[in-house]
Amino acid sequence: MIVPESYRNREQTYIKHQLLKTYLERLFMIIGQHQSVIRYVDCFSGPWNEQDENLQDTSIGICLDIMRKCCDGLAHTGKSVRFQALFIEKDKRPFERLEAYLSIFTSPDVTTTARKGEFYDLREQILNWCGPDDFTFFFIDPKGWKKVVEIPTLEPFLKRPNSEFLINFMYDFLLRTHTQESFHEDMMAIFGSVSDTTSMAPKQKETYLIDLYRLRLKQIAPSKGGTPRTARVSILYPLRDRTLYHLVYLTRHSKGIAVFMDASEKLEIIQKQAREQAKQKDREERTRQLELFQSCNEISPERQIDLEGIKSYWLGKLSCHSCRFGIDQLADMIEETGWFESDLQAAFGELAGQGIVANLDDMTKRRRKKFVHFDAYHNQGEHLIRLKT
Repeated sequence: MIVPESYRNREQTYIKHQLLKTYLERLFMIIGQHQSVIRYVDCFSGPWNEQDENLQDTSIGICLDIMRKCCDGLAHTGKSVRFQALFIEKDKRPFERLEAYLSIFTSPDVTTTARKGEFYDLREQILNWCGPDDFTFFFIDPKGWKKVVEIPTLEPFLKRPNSEFLINFMYDFLLRTHTQESFHEDMMAIFGSVSDTTSMAPKQKETYLIDLYRLRLKQIAPSKGGTPRTARVSILYPLRDRTLYHLVYLTRHSKGIAVFMDASEKLEIIQKQAREQAKQKDREERTRQLELFQSCNEISPERQIDLEGIKSYWLGKLSCHSCRFGIDQLADMIEETGWFESDLQAAFGELAGQGIVANLDDMTKRRRKKFVHFDAYHNQGEHLIRLKT
């Protein structure tokens, strides 16, 4: 994999855009099966540091391309779906470029609108544009965090039904400020408290803070339309082994969590390759010596997982009485652990091979990657049982 030159020195943006491409297309194709209008709101659209004159290296160009593609795909299935996109930008020059780009964008089934102003000040206008009923996807990807990711800022949107969110949670900035007294009021608005994390290890602190924020998001989101659920993807600095930000996903659909995490799993290898490519280019610039091979191509696509830990988790979930495991149960497990479905499948398969557990609805012995069909029987799933204690 080679990261396009237009993403040079902003490899983290490339990774984010790959997630958008992978997830949004699947989301829109699913939503389009039962909705006639799909709305998309880019709350901090830019364009900012783009290199491509056609803006194909921006969220603007990417999402519009996906909408146009999904319109065609849905039409082939007999579904007529209209897409409406709203782009918010506060700075004069980026907004002028945005308007110029949208003026030449043409698609009969995709309508675009641009508004100039601060996201915080335009919240009521944004909600009026969305209306009360249409499915709306909010992409909240700011440069900073003040008056953006705070719960009071997002609350009017979080309370809106039939909505999903992808929020850039600027973890590294917040890590440096969350214990400073001058930021206590801001931290209260984000986390609901000022947490003492001084005794926590770095990874423990990161997990604690991001999970606290996810919990706050779910507490505001109404349960109408389904239980609020969240997942996250960590985006690292290109040249440092440290988290830059988390992309936090909020939905009310169990299937949404499963699909989002499937897209996130594919992102892991892309992120590893992009970071290795960035590090190689950095070495070459510092040493002024080209390296013979692309080191990013040498990264194994195999992921390292704690298989024994996942097996123990499964055994804690199962009993000698059979129980159905469907999409809701899969979403519960993903939310609780952050593991991917493939991790859970691999662990269950090994336990089944050892005769410790069984899928009563699928007793075949053929080799496969899926040992549990969570989406079987209209997402009700299959009956699983623990055979040995």
